[in-house]
Amino acid sequence: MADSRILAVDIGNTNIVLSIHDGSEWGEAIRVKTKSHDNVELFMQKLSPLSYEKAVVSSVVPHLTEPIIEGIKEHSGIDPVVVTNDIESGLNKESIPPELGADILCNLIAAHKLYPDDYVTVADFGTAFTTETVSPQGDVLGVTIGPGMMTSVKALFASAAQIPEIRLDLPNTVLGRDTVSSIRAGVIYGFVGQLKAIVEQVEKEVGHKVVVIATGGFSRYLEGKIYVNKADVKHTLEGARLACLLNI
Repeated sequence: MADSRILAVDIGNTNIVLSIHDGSEWGEAIRVKTKSHDNVELFMQKLSPLSYEKAVVSSVVPHLTEPIIEGIKEHSGIDPVVVTNDIESGLNKESIPPELGADILCNLIAAHKLYPDDYVTVADFGTAFTTETVSPQGDVLGVTIGPGMMTSVKALFASAAQIPEIRLDLPNTVLGRDTVSSIRAGVIYGFVGQLKAIVEQVEKEVGHKVVVIATGGFSRYLEGKIYVNKADVKHTLEGARLACLLNI
């Protein structure tokens, strides 16, 4: 089973991400805009040329979950594993909060599998900026949730008359000399600071150093920054794949 081709689908607030794991590595991550009016149709177009033996779906967008599941069944005849708090996860089920999102659960599954002897905090830089922490015993210790990088930029653009809507890129300096570079510096280094503060507080509360994994669309900006041990944009998909293997 471990070397089966597995389709993993992560339905997020901004993108539906799908990719195939061939038993040794991930293929291309394909994205469809979640809020597109023809999102399911576009998803099916992207799915059409792919082949796989197993499938798993993680979703935080309830109204899209069933259409995507049905699309996978129609395409392949496969009934996908759906990530919920009730599935086998390798974590202590009693420690999983009832409201924990499927994406966060996937992050924790992959984190605990990757670093089973450590406290691990995953920082997910998506539509929301979340951090989630798991203990060496597989206990879900807790979560923080705040606005993500682009969510923050869009709110700034909408609220300030002279602030342009920009693309986020890694700034060369924190000392911005024009509006665009100043916004980039404020957002990127601001989130580095948020993560640093959260990690320090987590370590204070658990009484132990934590390993930090960064994931999500903007995690590439954090690689090599303080407190980030590993940056992997496919970390959530990896957690979904592991959930699939544990539930087939």
